[in-house]
Amino acid sequence: MALIDNQTQTMHQALINALSTSDSIDIEVGYFYFSGFELLAKELKDKKVRILVGKQIDPNAVPKIIAMQQKTGKSVDFDRFQPQDTYTSRSEQKSDYFKGFTRLFNETQVFDDPKSQEAYKIFEQKIIDGTLQIKLTNTDEHGKIYLVHNAPNFNQGGDFPGTRFLGSSNLTYNGLIEQGELNDSSRDKQVFLDGCAKFESMWKDAQNIDIATPENNDEFKDVVKKLWINAIVQPYLMYIRVLHELFGKDRNTDIESPGKITDDSFVDLEYQLDAIRMGIDRINQYGGVIIADVVGLGKSIIASAIAYNMAQKDHLHVVIISPPHLITQWEEYQAHFRLPGTKIFSSGKIDEAYQWCINQITGPVLLILDEAHRYRNELTDDYTLLHSLSRSNANNKVVVLTATPFNNDPKDVFALVKLFQTPGQSTIRSVDNLSLRFRELIDRYKKLRSSLRSNKLTPDEITAETKEIAQELRRLIEPVIVRRSRLDLQTISRYRNNLIKQGISFAKVEGPDLLEYELDELFDLYLNTLETLTNEDHGFEGARYKPVTYILDEKRDAFKEKYGAYLDDVDLQTAQSNLAAFMKRLLVMRFESSKEAFRITLQNMIDSNLMIARWYNDQGKVPILKKGKIPDPDSFIDDAGDDLSSEFSEQFNENDESKYKLLFVEKDWLKPDFIKEVEEDTRLLLSIREQWFGANKKVADLDPKLDCLVDNIKRLLSENPERKIVIFSAYADTVDYLGQAIKKAGVNRVYKYTAKDASKVNRDILRNNFDAGVKPDLQSNDYDVLVATDALSEGYNLHRAGVIFNYDIPFNPTRVIQRIGRINRINKKVFDSLYVYNFFPTSIGEAETRIQQISTLKMTLINAVVGSDTKTLTSDEELKSFFKEEYNKANSEAEFESWDAIHREVYDQTPDEIIEKAMSIRPRSRVLRKGQQLTGGIAFGKKGNHAVFAIKDGMDGEPEVVSAERVLPLFSAKPEEEGATPDATFNELFVLIRNKLFEKHKLPRLSGNRAKALEPLQMLIENYPQAKDYAMDLIKVIKEYDDLSEGQYKQIGRIKMDNLEQAYKDLQELVSKQSIATSLKRVDQLEGLSELIVLSEELTV
Repeated sequence: MALIDNQTQTMHQALINALSTSDSIDIEVGYFYFSGFELLAKELKDKKVRILVGKQIDPNAVPKIIAMQQKTGKSVDFDRFQPQDTYTSRSEQKSDYFKGFTRLFNETQVFDDPKSQEAYKIFEQKIIDGTLQIKLTNTDEHGKIYLVHNAPNFNQGGDFPGTRFLGSSNLTYNGLIEQGELNDSSRDKQVFLDGCAKFESMWKDAQNIDIATPENNDEFKDVVKKLWINAIVQPYLMYIRVLHELFGKDRNTDIESPGKITDDSFVDLEYQLDAIRMGIDRINQYGGVIIADVVGLGKSIIASAIAYNMAQKDHLHVVIISPPHLITQWEEYQAHFRLPGTKIFSSGKIDEAYQWCINQITGPVLLILDEAHRYRNELTDDYTLLHSLSRSNANNKVVVLTATPFNNDPKDVFALVKLFQTPGQSTIRSVDNLSLRFRELIDRYKKLRSSLRSNKLTPDEITAETKEIAQELRRLIEPVIVRRSRLDLQTISRYRNNLIKQGISFAKVEGPDLLEYELDELFDLYLNTLETLTNEDHGFEGARYKPVTYILDEKRDAFKEKYGAYLDDVDLQTAQSNLAAFMKRLLVMRFESSKEAFRITLQNMIDSNLMIARWYNDQGKVPILKKGKIPDPDSFIDDAGDDLSSEFSEQFNENDESKYKLLFVEKDWLKPDFIKEVEEDTRLLLSIREQWFGANKKVADLDPKLDCLVDNIKRLLSENPERKIVIFSAYADTVDYLGQAIKKAGVNRVYKYTAKDASKVNRDILRNNFDAGVKPDLQSNDYDVLVATDALSEGYNLHRAGVIFNYDIPFNPTRVIQRIGRINRINKKVFDSLYVYNFFPTSIGEAETRIQQISTLKMTLINAVVGSDTKTLTSDEELKSFFKEEYNKANSEAEFESWDAIHREVYDQTPDEIIEKAMSIRPRSRVLRKGQQLTGGIAFGKKGNHAVFAIKDGMDGEPEVVSAERVLPLFSAKPEEEGATPDATFNELFVLIRNKLFEKHKLPRLSGNRAKALEPLQMLIENYPQAKDYAMDLIKVIKEYDDLSEGQYKQIGRIKMDNLEQAYKDLQELVSKQSIATSLKRVDQLEGLSELIVLSEELTV
């Protein structure tokens, strides 16, 4: 007969044909697994079957088998997964065979299909009734023979006893159908009988190991009980199992604690130990972690302990990048936590850190970024360097420290996550495509901001959209963030009891109280000034900041032709118009801060206008700033630091055109209105300056806001001289002014600190006078009042102070969170109550600055995403103005515990024996629960160590991957609840949910800078063969994985292509071959992970 090669004819079909006339079959093969039996289940149902198996797999290799099947989409060669060691006992060998069978059943998709389950029931019944027997040879046997015994009525009087198949096919799906094989079939009587004799000899070998025989099938029956298909799971145990998979490592990972590392210089606190374990786990899963505990809970201690543990275990080089004023603190942590060889770089010297990592070390790096919200702008050189540094080695890890990962909008969070995740192929499995979802969310946030500015939405609509954006953002970052609030420390009893045992408690924050000052004699001048500045018809125009908007229509094409290479991807008119509007707003914000800040800004703007007029009149041209040099109005104050005056002068009053390589527009290209409105703005600003700071000394000397501050300082110090006071302002010139003015008013023990004052001597003065953690013999008491900028709102402990004054409300409320955190520390409580006072802008001022309205939006998002357990900007009292009422509404949402606190508490209170029971649940178990919140299904899965949840709500809805926050309440169950076996229809629902859990990532949408970056690469492929491989790999990284920074995309798109050899060199400066290799390797590692667990529940109302 013809050879059977699984191409012209399959072994499967040949066996079906032969079995149609048979009553029994004997099989000797190397491998037998259920996939082979399933193919023949109907034909074997009424047959006697004996199977002699010559080989087995290592049960611990099952995850690798699954991973390879998923990666290649094909069945695998089992020979690669045999046990590596020789068995010392028959019992051990038999046990491993059962383990391999059980793991393949419980951990693969083989039995998810209803047809497979039906076939399995046939398989199980035949073993029980003895019509299916299985033995395992004691030594490896490679032979494959199938002996199909014909029934008496088909054996032609004994002349045709059966058919013998001899060849290479194992009793597996691969062997019967999938892969190329060679098998010979024979109906010759003697050939068949010779085969039977050989089989009988092997079957009766006393050295064989009985797997399932009538005399010895009790063990197999025990194995059957361990299969998910035969188990009814208790919903409570299912819930505990899911909790264990999520939180178990957080409690059980073996670590060196801060106390042990530092010889008890630091106390071991349970919540910090958990954070260390969680951080290490997240790093191992995702390549990085965001440590976002609220201010004052010890993020630096947690990061230092993580660094010690990972450096010891994984031999990582530790690199810390820190704000300049925290370098000394990190040097102290380096000594305490025994981190020799750790390099600490200032945030202003990221280029040095990059060069050191690239040139000085080999091997992976653990990069710690302190106050990481500073690196939110992907277009900066610093961010590009950080992004490249993170990809210098495929095993690099990143620890992001920030109490406020959400700073301005979702793109800030995206920037941080991109430092350790590949957006287009993320290991954050709860998101189908991190790049796509973040970009969608960024667009939503932009639309919300636009609607807010134009008053298109009602307050309720703003609140609803804000919450939805926050919820989606939290889903995106949930797996990589470690965040606890003080409320969590009270909710989780293990934390609470540990703090009580250590004698640690938190102070209560009183207020904030609003300090509203009466303008009195300045009232009319104040109103007149604001009217002059903000009047749409005759107010401050800001023409100096938007010269491009004045270009004559007939000159616009010439302008684009001249500067097209610089402006091809920006709308410079829009950018400059936004800047002009912001500068108007900034002038009012500075006025609200202090008279001195207002005076300096007035003068800067006057000087800037006069400088532009000189360019226009003397040089016949006007300098314009490219978009890249125009400050972002939303982050200008943040990025400028506290010395806004110097930053302003550097940005806008520069006379040296070589410094910035400015672009210029000829004055005859501009409408005459330009210089006219510049001069009108100048006259307006000069007039205001004269009214406030001119000859009228009475007006110049009045400062009701300062008077209000001084009165309150004196009152508080008289009530309690030991309660020190900290006054914060966003601006160094306001702090300088207040430092002198408060002393002049009779309060002498005042210390002033801005970024310019940063030095070791001054830092020591601060610590010794305001840090309660300093040893008592080193403490000083020379100052009662500290006046400081936000240079002190990060990284300093000021908890000998019990009062904070926010003299001006910062543009970004995250600064206020940091400020209050300075006096509300975990390590030592000095006062039972802390008092916070806020100077609020007057209602008219708010209408222009929109400080409160913008802060409402941002604070709501911050609280909803990572939570802030400190009320920061308003009090609970009835407020007078509309804006204050709106802000109070947002503040009422500020205090809430983390979503997972209640589930962690359940897990912590679960006895070990219950957890052990839950761990016995089979990996693909399912249960029916009635009386639930919805009709549908939920599932929990793990790919490698990466957890993911899915839900199908209702009969018609599509399954979707969702956050643990959404699904865990549905898994939650009481110990007494009984479950049932899902009906057959659930199989279809289960398959839908399972496929959603582990579906391949969608490709990110190409647009903007990312799309333009492909153009020069395509040109290289077509015209410069030497760069072909590099360019094709980089295109893959861009198109499929979105694994570059926005800055890199922009710079690639602007590379000059007139010299292809130089362009190739320039590209490699931007994106090295090592970075590309790292991106591709990370994706390959992800695709090699196996799906190990799928636990599911069918829910009915």
